[in-house]
Amino acid sequence: MPSCLHRIIVFAAVCLLAAPAAHAHEVALVLTQKGGAYGTFAEALAAAAGGRHRIELAGNLEDGVDAAVLERAAVIVAAGAPAMDEIARRGTRPTLGVLVGRSQFDGLRRDLPNARLSAIVLDQPAERHLALVRAILPDAQRVGILFGPASSSLAPAFGDAARSAGLALGGQHISTAGELLPALERLLESSDALLALADPLVSGPTAARTLLLTSYRYRRPVFAYSRAYVEAGALAAVFSTPEDAAREVAAWLDGAPRSGSPQLPDVRAPRGFDIAINRQVARALGLEVPDNAGVLERLRGGNRP
Repeated sequence: MPSCLHRIIVFAAVCLLAAPAAHAHEVALVLTQKGGAYGTFAEALAAAAGGRHRIELAGNLEDGVDAAVLERAAVIVAAGAPAMDEIARRGTRPTLGVLVGRSQFDGLRRDLPNARLSAIVLDQPAERHLALVRAILPDAQRVGILFGPASSSLAPAFGDAARSAGLALGGQHISTAGELLPALERLLESSDALLALADPLVSGPTAARTLLLTSYRYRRPVFAYSRAYVEAGALAAVFSTPEDAAREVAAWLDGAPRSGSPQLPDVRAPRGFDIAINRQVARALGLEVPDNAGVLERLRGGNRP
């Protein structure tokens, strides 16, 4: 059985040979690690590009990066925040980060304001999160959100999205771990559901445990941003997969002018996404939740960022 890395190299070589010289972008791909979600993304990108672009694996941070491959490329795709940071600091070519959080990208942008850098981020649009709440809890009136330092700037967007979804938003801003539990309890007392954001202060391992246990004690469902969070006890989450990110990158390359380096896209989430629902949690809370296909159809039909 060939290794994941071997399959990536073979597939990339096929893309390189198949792509017509006048109709391809030269893309160097750098991975944070050669396996896991990064390897899945690399294979999915090769498949999504379908030989229309020259995608060459430049290596990973574990085994080393081939500088010559970077120099040949018109654009670099860096999978994972560590890879994005490493390549952006080299400053060799326009760089598109994938499988990174918006706060990670913003931090790097602050450090390197002149870098040619953009990203397909993991964070879902506020409208998509609130649409999930509305699809699963049609009678909900108020949603609570804890905002930490990394997510406080998102409050206006969530306020607008909540109003559009016909929901009131209860927001609590915290800046230290000691403020977490009191703010959480205030939210749970006045909200029909809680939405957890990908902020280290409010959703790190310890904080997530506190949030889930306290929410369950108050009999309030938690909506989150990853399948792992749902497996840990959240009711539901909306998220994008490595395959979604790969299709987004391929679509961007397809739409870019064929001459010169492709212009980097605006920072955004992939248009593709999936959901996870914890049926055991739903039963424990006495909730009747629609099937996944019905929820996805509603989100995809009425929530296109």
